[in-house]
Amino acid sequence: MSGTIEVQSQPQTMHEVRERVDALDRELVPLLVQRAQCIVEAARIKQHAHQVRDEARIEAVVQHVRALAVQHQGDPDLIEALYRAMMEHYIAYEMQLFARKTPCTDAGRERS
Repeated sequence: MSGTIEVQSQPQTMHEVRERVDALDRELVPLLVQRAQCIVEAARIKQHAHQVRDEARIEAVVQHVRALAVQHQGDPDLIEALYRAMMEHYIAYEMQLFARKTPCTDAGRERS
């Protein structure tokens, strides 16, 4: 992966647009998989379920990606919406992972 997306001439057909989208997906999906692996590591490290959702971290990420969007001449509102949705899915994934590592409890007692 190059780290930058090559700017191409304006597509003239829907086929060209779709080819460009497919090429971007080939770049994005491996990065999303790597991001998911970070979530696996976070779930392994965190000790308590309340640590999974970190509102301050969410807002810090949002501010960071909004700035990146502006830097790359993108729509910061669109990028924020995409990131908020993505983070919600990653949080749900992390909650599932976290639940698997902790025993079921009832009023603080382990179930048998």
